[in-house]
Amino acid sequence: MTELEFRPRFRFASPLTPDEVKDRIRNHVAANNPHGLVLGGTGHHLVLTYPYQEQRSWTPQMDIDLELSEGRTWVRCLIGPAPTIWMLFVGGYMLSTILALLGLSIGVSQQIVGAPAWGFWMVAPTPFIALGLWLLAQLGKQRSRPAMHRMKRFVDEALGCDCLALAAQS
Repeated sequence: MTELEFRPRFRFASPLTPDEVKDRIRNHVAANNPHGLVLGGTGHHLVLTYPYQEQRSWTPQMDIDLELSEGRTWVRCLIGPAPTIWMLFVGGYMLSTILALLGLSIGVSQQIVGAPAWGFWMVAPTPFIALGLWLLAQLGKQRSRPAMHRMKRFVDEALGCDCLALAAQS
């Protein structure tokens, strides 16, 4: 993978220990942080986010997991929307699916007993709900791309490497 996609995942090996990787990122946040990125997380899981006042619904965050294996530190990165945004989309798709299944069940039941089958009308808005959610996701992808690149460059500078190039070699 040489280009950042939506919700990119990449993994690469680092000669540094997990604590050294954490310290480098922490020091970079403290010393050279023009975008005011905030570092959180516990143990060997780091979360790099934008300051709360600058966050929008499409603002990404970067999850960094560190694992020591076979004498090397494996750095796994994931850049994507905040979990609350993912839950909003999952909830929307679930609502659409439940509404469609409920409408189909009621409509078929009504049709079997010979009653007016108004239940099928509950199915009608579901493709539009799904399309609306998909369009919102596409807009979010487009708006989040510059912030994703800034986060990736920030980690590259902190670790002194090109993470995507290393991931392609691993």
